This record gives sequence, structure tokens and C-alpha cells, in this order.
Amino acid sequence: MKVEKIKFERSGGFAGIRLAAQIELDDLPEDQRREILDLLDELDFDELPKKLGDRAPVPDEFTYTISVEGDDKEYTVSAGGTALPARMHSLIEILEGIAKRQMRKRQRDE
Repeated sequence: MKVEKIKFERSGGFAGIRLAAQIELDDLPEDQRREILDLLDELDFDELPKKLGDRAPVPDEFTYTISVEGDDKEYTVSAGGTALPARMHSLIEILEGIAKRQMRKRQRDE
């Protein structure tokens, strides 16, 4: 799949503050775009189950939802923080950083 856009959402946590972003890969610096695409490939993202983990959510835990869009398709994976595969932490860190920058920019622009 040729990835064009990623939707990222982090919800839950102690304060229940939602963090979300729509990320157009063409708008990212080349090195960051390449790193994201490499991580998605390593994870075989579109082969992951739609819901990771099979136990009840942990109180005050973050829940992550990542949707990857491209080639007229969308694939979404959701997981609580404790159910994330170790290999997915790097991807979450990058997407969280982008979402925080987008949020700060929106706040400055208001």
C-alpha cells in the first residue's frame, strides 16, 4: 500500500485529554517520512489485527488508534498502551510528537 495519510489518536489516560492528528506524509521532512514508512513495513501494519490485546482496558491507560490511508484503502489498528507490541513504541513516539506540534500550532493560530 502506498501510504498517503495517517490519522493518529491518543485518548484516555488519567486526565482523559485527547490528542489527535491527521498527517499528510508528503508534508513531512523526507527523513521522518522514510522512518514512518520503514516502521509501518517492519510492523506489517496492514496485517495486524484491528484490535491488539484481548484483555479488558487498564484504568487510566492511554488508548491509541492509528489509521493508515492510501491506494483508496484505509486500515485501522487500536490498542491500549499495555497491549502495544514493543516494535510499535517508536512509531507511537513519532506520531505523538507530530500530533503535539500540530496542536501547539493550532493553539498559536487561534
